[in-house]
Amino acid sequence: MKRILLIILFIVAMTGCTHYYTQPGKSNSDFNRDKQYCQAIAEQEAARKGTRVCDETENCLERKGWRRN
Repeated sequence: MKRILLIILFIVAMTGCTHYYTQPGKSNSDFNRDKQYCQAIAEQEAARKGTRVCDETENCLERKGWRRN
């Protein structure tokens, strides 16, 4: 039962992380590459800082020039 609650909490937390990004002159493959990189970095940063992975991913993408729509 505890495991099910954790899974549900994880799913709810992750739904708040869905955003769309744009950067003039960049393609979807550019975004996918940057997002994959940022997610790997975000996992480390979130563990170190105690923050959400999606917040760290967003910060990384913004540092790379991507803007949320």
